Amino acid sequence: MKSRAADAGSIALEIWALPKTAFGAFMAGIPAPLGIGTIDLSDGTAVKGFLCEPSGLDGAADITELGDWRSYLAQQSV
Repeated sequence: MKSRAADAGSIALEIWALPKTAFGAFMAGIPAPLGIGTIDLSDGTAVKGFLCEPSGLDGAADITELGDWRSYLAQQSV
């Protein structure tokens, strides 16, 4: 993923398939401050993915230097 912010880095992401018929039930389980929005990829394509409302960033860890979410989780279990 490549952010539009000038000072942002890139992180690896996972792309999953979900049937359109299951999307409503999936959305109902997503807690605030998360939502779904468009993510611009470094290759120029765009996918739908998780976004976080600005209120969810207070005190949040920046995982960019770790490269991806799974690396962040692995670091937490050490």
